[in-house]
Amino acid sequence: MASTSRTPDHEPGTPQGISAQGAEARSDLARWISGAGVFPTDRATLLARAEEQNAPDSVIDALRSLPERTFTNMADVAETLGYGKEEKGQG
Repeated sequence: MASTSRTPDHEPGTPQGISAQGAEARSDLARWISGAGVFPTDRATLLARAEEQNAPDSVIDALRSLPERTFTNMADVAETLGYGKEEKGQG
């Protein structure tokens, strides 16, 4: 049987470079701020969208902690919040 290697924080089913906790946090955040035409966007717009959706306090607090800048996509927001960065495979 072939052995597979993985980093200690990497769980099967999560993208390489993102912990299971980071993947869960990213998924929860995406539930409240994603949608067609959302990105690129800024912190204030993300916060307003989450508030309109009645997102939980944990999501609102996370968005409030973002710096004032433009975010290109959900991965950009998640990385800025420290949820990890997906590592792209080579080749």
